Amino acid sequence: MMVNPIDALIIILAFASIALIARNLMVSRDLRLPIRVKGGSSLKITVGGSSFSGYIMVADRAPAGGREVSERLVEVAKSMRASVTFVSSMFKVEGGKLLGFIEEEIKKAELAYAATKHIRYAERLRLLQDLYRAVSRDHRPYLGSLALIFWVPDDEENHERIVEAFKSVAEAETGVSFKILRGKVDLGSAITSIPPVESSLNIPTITVGEGDLADGRGVVVGRLSEREGVLILDWPRDFEAHMGVFGPTGRGKTVLLAGLAAQLGVLSESSLNPYMVLVVDPKGDLASMLSGVASRVVRFKGGCVPIPRLDGLASELIKSSSETGWGRSRVEPCLGSLIERGLIVYDLSELPNEDRNVAASLIVSSLTVEASEVGLPGRVALIVDEAWRAAQGRATHMVIALREGRSRGLHIVYATQSPIDVPGAVLDNTRTILAFGGFTRNYVELAGRLGLDNADLLLKLPVGEALMKLGDRPPVRVYSYNYKYMLIKQLVSGGGGDVSSGENDRGDGEKR
Repeated sequence: MMVNPIDALIIILAFASIALIARNLMVSRDLRLPIRVKGGSSLKITVGGSSFSGYIMVADRAPAGGREVSERLVEVAKSMRASVTFVSSMFKVEGGKLLGFIEEEIKKAELAYAATKHIRYAERLRLLQDLYRAVSRDHRPYLGSLALIFWVPDDEENHERIVEAFKSVAEAETGVSFKILRGKVDLGSAITSIPPVESSLNIPTITVGEGDLADGRGVVVGRLSEREGVLILDWPRDFEAHMGVFGPTGRGKTVLLAGLAAQLGVLSESSLNPYMVLVVDPKGDLASMLSGVASRVVRFKGGCVPIPRLDGLASELIKSSSETGWGRSRVEPCLGSLIERGLIVYDLSELPNEDRNVAASLIVSSLTVEASEVGLPGRVALIVDEAWRAAQGRATHMVIALREGRSRGLHIVYATQSPIDVPGAVLDNTRTILAFGGFTRNYVELAGRLGLDNADLLLKLPVGEALMKLGDRPPVRVYSYNYKYMLIKQLVSGGGGDVSSGENDRGDGEKR
């Protein structure tokens, strides 16, 4: 009997399908084989006759997105002829270090205020209490950690290149940083038989305990706008490559700077890290908001700005600083140092406009010389409002400050209205970007210089809301807390922190 060619083809395809299904079943069974640890330093697995090497990556924190994130990474791994296994460990927020740290600082502030009745401690206490309530309300109910094993076929060449490529993609997709565990790794307690949360291979995985969570002693920016949670910047990691804050007048730049400065001041007082927080305030608004929590407010009315030396590199920085003043200024440099402990605010609002520019620029120059040639006693956070004032002309001092500061413990946060207010070299050395919403298409187009792919969204953001980009991570929307309300409400009568005037400074830069 003759067999129809079409029927024959169907029969052949059916047998091929059955064979493929059987093979897949065998592979599925192979995937459940246990991991072999060779010499305590590497992971190996055999899958359907092929050997794979496992590379362990631990995230600095749990990413948002859950199943969607892991599914995307699985697809990325498959496209690289590799596989990936995930696991996460979640903990209630009460066990988180951030709230625990704030609680400890509240206790310290309560004791300090009870002993001294000083307004500075009363205002610090109110700030911490308000911050605790805000974080408790907006924070996710759980904190967590994530680890993964990235499996590369042994027949692939250049494993390191493939692993680094996947790590870069994983960080871009998740918005978190991964650390690759290298060398001799103690896997005795890490390998478990707990099934993975999401995996392209059904094998045991690494679990990350609560002790592996990143230290939560960070600086709170505000509430995440599109999902639950709070955006927290880690000190000093997220400040090491400097931070730029951009936005038109009235959108929330100065209020955010006050919140950052106040929290860094708390860290400075409790742990001496940062050693100093120096705030440059051309308008007087920051001095008003921070007067209750600052170690000292300097009402600078003229005179000299202390600089460790006046020749060599310092002379170039001084020349660059003087160019910001549109003519001769009555603010001059003198030998000395600006370094002192705590949160120090320089209020320049009583100076003429051109003198404010020169004073702000000389302060930047002084800390640059201190960091690059003398050495800082510890990390110093420099916060500059209206940074355009210090960026007139060539602004060499600003460029050198950002280039030198990163490796020498000087971390700069600056705020200005537009990206064109600062030289391109300053933007190139600014890794953390926060852009508040704007009103005009021109502002949005300029924001493209900041690397914000979705800059058009800036036209829709309300007052207080911004796009924030940390390094190469995708931007997130964040609603900044009202730190002005936290800092100023229910002020205790009787004045604020220690106040001194720049006119009282001696010519050699020493303070009376």
